[in-house]
Amino acid sequence: MSYDCFGAGQKVTQTVYHGKSWQDKDVKPDEMYRVFLAVYQLHQMLWYLNEAALLLPAADIYEKIESAIQDLDRQTRQTPEALLKIDLEACREKTNQLLKKVWHRVQKTAKAPAGAKKSWDFIGRDFKKAVLDGQDFSMSLLIAANLEGCSLRGANFLGADLRDANFKNADLQESVFLTQAQVNTAKGNAYTKLPKFITRPEIWKK
Repeated sequence: MSYDCFGAGQKVTQTVYHGKSWQDKDVKPDEMYRVFLAVYQLHQMLWYLNEAALLLPAADIYEKIESAIQDLDRQTRQTPEALLKIDLEACREKTNQLLKKVWHRVQKTAKAPAGAKKSWDFIGRDFKKAVLDGQDFSMSLLIAANLEGCSLRGANFLGADLRDANFKNADLQESVFLTQAQVNTAKGNAYTKLPKFITRPEIWKK
């Protein structure tokens, strides 16, 4: 099982509650948990936007991305009461629209096959050694899929379920919207190429 809170836990305790924990008498544990869930979702959006800001194909909309980052970051620093009133669905919709614009630019650069139909169910699919540059795997089920030796330059993994997916010898270093939590649930080895901001799981080093 993998868990990654995108730094939300530290933000809640250190910034929102000024160093206090749920065990302090003047802190309401239930409230703190709900605040954590809100900040977690905002930090998840920030993770994707910060990556988007580094992608060269999206350089023409960098200012919009940076503005969205600053807006979300400001929201994570509010009081518990204000955080619980945030319209997270509206924030997510705004973020997703921007990420779609980024993705379309990346996809063009990756020279993905034109007219490819979007699919979500790739459970157990065998892609071994396939060239999947620019493939849209966002929100897809890749559980136990075999992507050994695949080229995945510009492939979009936003929200994809990668549990037990095999990425041994695969090239993921230029894939986009891939998180540490996703990688931790997948299979790989010492030869799997990963984005520089992703840490290779210890079990992959064997």
